[in-house]
Amino acid sequence: MNLDLRGEAHESVEAVVYRWVAESARKMTASYLERRLARRCDCSRPTARQMIRKMVIEGRLRFVYLYGQSYIDLSFQRPTAITRQVLLVPPQCAPRPSPGQHAIVLSPGAAFGDGHHPTTRLALKGLATLWQSTDGHPAVLRLRRGLDIGTGSGILALAAARFGVDQLDALDRDPCALSEARLNVDHNRLGHRIRLSGQPLEKLSATYDLILANLRLPTLRAIAPWIALHTRPQGHLVLSGFRESESASLRRAYPDDAYRGRWSEIQAGWCGSVLQKNPQ
Repeated sequence: MNLDLRGEAHESVEAVVYRWVAESARKMTASYLERRLARRCDCSRPTARQMIRKMVIEGRLRFVYLYGQSYIDLSFQRPTAITRQVLLVPPQCAPRPSPGQHAIVLSPGAAFGDGHHPTTRLALKGLATLWQSTDGHPAVLRLRRGLDIGTGSGILALAAARFGVDQLDALDRDPCALSEARLNVDHNRLGHRIRLSGQPLEKLSATYDLILANLRLPTLRAIAPWIALHTRPQGHLVLSGFRESESASLRRAYPDDAYRGRWSEIQAGWCGSVLQKNPQ
């Protein structure tokens, strides 16, 4: 398993372990993480095991058991910073964001978008880049209307509203997902800015300054013509849900003559991109 260790000298042990687990392209066994951490810290395996268990107790990591094997995964039992600007908070905890952070209260549920999957984290990171200037400080960006296609838990729509998008349409055809998204919208008191709907995409006639879509490649390709018609000139797309090997195919569906690439990142073999529609 190839782990990127760049920048570790300036990271805490907890931050390094969290990043290892988050960016691993395969499920990471507890024994592998233990060995890796022991080498990194030049300590015994029992000591490394204690470090891992401490992070589990603190709610940073969790043990997952599958077919008799123990794996380590991310846990969101405590407030967790997904990016420097986005803090995920479970309902039982009081939101206490740092300056420049936006807290999103999110209930655990069955709907996609709880922060565990790399595509969700990539979409949140891509979204955050729109409000970050080149010197790393917050930037002022006014977006009036946004759309979240396949909202799931509602996490991307909630984050966009927190960043400052005035009004958002959030679509999902799964009634269970809409129910969970509605609960999360209520948790965050954003019902006046986020409109949840189960209607088909084709029924919408509005145009948008921001479109969010964390979907698999076949769906992203299929809706590309609709998105092209309904994205305002110089509007932004935050796309995620496609594999690194599928990036070229995605760019053919969203070509350079129509969109300018603003940001892209790969995590655990998954990709996220931010595109800006060219002025007409």
